[in-house]
Amino acid sequence: MIFGFDSPLVGDERVVTIQTLSGTGALRVIGETLAAFRPGPIYLSNPTWGNHDSVFAACGIQVRKYRYYDAKTRGLDIKGMIEDLEAA
Repeated sequence: MIFGFDSPLVGDERVVTIQTLSGTGALRVIGETLAAFRPGPIYLSNPTWGNHDSVFAACGIQVRKYRYYDAKTRGLDIKGMIEDLEAA
């Protein structure tokens, strides 16, 4: 639905959907999919939800972090985030 039913992506059979049980279930499904078809590390924001690291680790995926939150300003650490993602 995001692409629209008449999108060429849908017609070329390049779009798939997966139904999961809960957000953690969705993380596990994408973790297993990434481990099988795109091995290598993934990058998660720091901070992220408490279960994200362990779910991806259980899939055998190395997790790396990028800066996201600036506690001093209680906002986005845009400079740190860009530096970390460029270094990735």
